[in-house]
Amino acid sequence: MINQKIEITKYIAEKLELATDEKNIRKFLSLWWQNPRYKKKGGLRLTDEGFARLTSQITCHRVRFENQLEYTGKLVLEMDNLIECPWYIGKRDIFVFNDKMAVQLVLFSGDISKFTRAKTKSATST
Repeated sequence: MINQKIEITKYIAEKLELATDEKNIRKFLSLWWQNPRYKKKGGLRLTDEGFARLTSQITCHRVRFENQLEYTGKLVLEMDNLIECPWYIGKRDIFVFNDKMAVQLVLFSGDISKFTRAKTKSATST
């Protein structure tokens, strides 16, 4: 099974005409992703550089928060496990690279805490 993070990294590197040998892909993984390790699900939070690279090649959706987001370790870990597309977060907004995920976030009015509670509850009830 090929890792989604590696596939995305290779695709963007090719589009940017960067070398895609194994050494460079490992380097891009550590520069572009908050967590460069393999995860079966999630783990697609982008760094500042990764966000800049992806937005230069792929359309993303911006969802504004009603209030400034207060980060907690638990909240970020939940988001990292629940969001299954590349994502980048700021103090007042989140950027996602998937239409369905953008709609889900908009339906929660950008309330990330409410979103993670609902997604966690949904995942445990199935």
